[in-house]
Amino acid sequence: MIAIILNGTSSSGKSSIAKRLQARSRVPMIHASLDTFTDMFDWKSVLEADQRGCHAAGVDNFHRCLPVLASSSYPIVVDHVFEKMAWHEACFRALESRSIFFVGVYCPLLVLEERERARGDRRVGLARMQYERVHDGKDYDLELNTAEMSADVCAIEILESIER
Repeated sequence: MIAIILNGTSSSGKSSIAKRLQARSRVPMIHASLDTFTDMFDWKSVLEADQRGCHAAGVDNFHRCLPVLASSSYPIVVDHVFEKMAWHEACFRALESRSIFFVGVYCPLLVLEERERARGDRRVGLARMQYERVHDGKDYDLELNTAEMSADVCAIEILESIER
């Protein structure tokens, strides 16, 4: 069974691609998003001094839950931001029971910043902070540029690449 891992900065289009993968897949597909776990905190009420620890707890909880999700009989698409190499390694370990197809989701910084402002639910500057380190040292099976391709076209490209 396959695990598709989408790695890219905030606002790069990972969640949109994951939703299109689900819609286009011939079988039901689980979408596991890091945001689901980090957003379990009410960030407006978390003191600034506690934010880093809360975020780390969300990431750790996500990695701990991935083996459970991977034990199901359905394909899984993981939507992640590998800010640290340790997160990359933990995610791959958590999904070691699966065949992994690793996708780099890219987008030019100016487009990311424009998307952040338009979304309104992301801290402006987050993509810039992540931009250099998210893809550093990663070897992908496929790389996609969401400024040049729609989420639907990206999903088609992923599914066709997996079939090959």
